[in-house]
Amino acid sequence: MAILTRALIIVGAIFTLAGCGAIPEVQPTEAVRHGIGWLNRQFETCAGANCPQPTQKTLARVGLPRKPLAIPLPEPVETAPSIKEIVSEEIVAQTIRFAFGQYLPADSELKSLRDLMPQARKAIRIEVLGRTDDIGSKPYNDRLARQRAEGVRDWLIRHGIRAPIEVRAEGRCCYLDPATTETARRSNRRVEIRLVHPVAKRDAVINSKGAQ
Repeated sequence: MAILTRALIIVGAIFTLAGCGAIPEVQPTEAVRHGIGWLNRQFETCAGANCPQPTQKTLARVGLPRKPLAIPLPEPVETAPSIKEIVSEEIVAQTIRFAFGQYLPADSELKSLRDLMPQARKAIRIEVLGRTDDIGSKPYNDRLARQRAEGVRDWLIRHGIRAPIEVRAEGRCCYLDPATTETARRSNRRVEIRLVHPVAKRDAVINSKGAQ
């Protein structure tokens, strides 16, 4: 029995070796190129010669953006000429008289102040100058001149004037009439009020090129 089993193993080994020798040898081939191509109106996988020639569509490539077209800028339109406004100042003056040795205006002079109020409300700046006649010492007249100017300033403020008010005063100075008569001295005892108003004048015509 053992002899028979050993014989069968030998015979099987002979047939096995004979069968392996009969299998034909496969020669190595070039690698097949696989890809995706536009086939049957759709993208499909393909290999070798079945793939179409590369195109933008088969490779799904996106073309480079074209250079943007140069858009011409509109010609500059010359603006209409404009009128240049030159701002200057206009002064409205009023004089208030005083009795000898007094720093408050008389009732007759208060009417002049009231008549001045419409112009005073339009002013951007007000100047008040106090003056005296030639009687008395210089220190006394300087003090009296300032009291007169400050009294007029306070009256304007009490009546609603909001513009800046500049007070200047000097006695025995700046006479309207240098004579030593009573008539001359009466004209010199005064407060001068100057109302400064802005005035816009249309002067030069200027276009976009600066021509006038």
